[in-house]
Amino acid sequence: MVVEAAMVLPMFLLFVLFLIFIVQMTLYSTALQSTASDTVKVISTHMYPAALAAQKWEDKKGDAAGGPGGAGAASDGAASTDKWSVPRLSLEEWSDSYVADLPEPIADWVSAAVKRGEEPLQELQAEASEGVLDLALKPVMKPYLSTDWLDYDRIHVSNVIVPDLKTGSRPYFGLVVSYALPMKVPFLNQRIVLEASAVERLWIGNTDAEGDEDSSAGEDDHSTIVILEKPNPGVANDQGRIRVKIPPNASASLSIFYKSGQSTAKYLGWKQADANGYLEWEWKIGVNTTPGTWPFVIQLEDGTSLEATFTVVKRNQVKEVK
Repeated sequence: MVVEAAMVLPMFLLFVLFLIFIVQMTLYSTALQSTASDTVKVISTHMYPAALAAQKWEDKKGDAAGGPGGAGAASDGAASTDKWSVPRLSLEEWSDSYVADLPEPIADWVSAAVKRGEEPLQELQAEASEGVLDLALKPVMKPYLSTDWLDYDRIHVSNVIVPDLKTGSRPYFGLVVSYALPMKVPFLNQRIVLEASAVERLWIGNTDAEGDEDSSAGEDDHSTIVILEKPNPGVANDQGRIRVKIPPNASASLSIFYKSGQSTAKYLGWKQADANGYLEWEWKIGVNTTPGTWPFVIQLEDGTSLEATFTVVKRNQVKEVK
């Protein structure tokens, strides 16, 4: 009996510690998600009025400046907007076009060096972006810490979704925050990082109030995107399909926003239409997707976008909906 107890007791204690560990992770994750959601809701509510006030102040300042100096400043500002931007490809994909023109031995050496440098570069980029975003957005989150469980110094802002207030497209603001848990994985001594995301639509006014010409132009832009098929309704843990018609051979991106934030399902994002302009996305609707009506945004490369909604129901609700 003593030998059996000596063998069973450590396993039982490990099981109890594992349950405590899971409960603590759940508490941290819930608190982090609540903090991110509250922060995004408040910022989304006040961003548009603040932008209008800032725009009005800039207009008054520009009118006060006036004269030829103001025109020169405007031309300088227009010139400064034409800046080079970092491509969305990874370092390895970006270097393929250059490696292809090199001789065979050198091409292999360069490819191997790029592969070795890809991961450290991504880590450095992530640390740099977190440092910048923490300075800008982390203080805003401090008043909305939902519980004393969270340590302010362990929270980091990993990514931010910035809306386009000028054209009215992509009227969404979102945050992706991470939290390094104080405990580590037993026996492996590796830290655990929780991540939470939240996206909210901005409270904006009439974005087409620039005049009849702008309104007609907006209608022409939206007419280039025609939704032919969407889930009606979408069933959780089933396939969803959205089919549209856009200009021939054009590329478009599909973004879906659920209660937890933007969907990260496979086969969403950018795709190219065929010669007739037909384009289709098919993805798996998660089994834990909250039932309700959720928006999706289709955007072309030139910035033209169209927003619509579709309904998600549980499988046992399909007959009731029909």
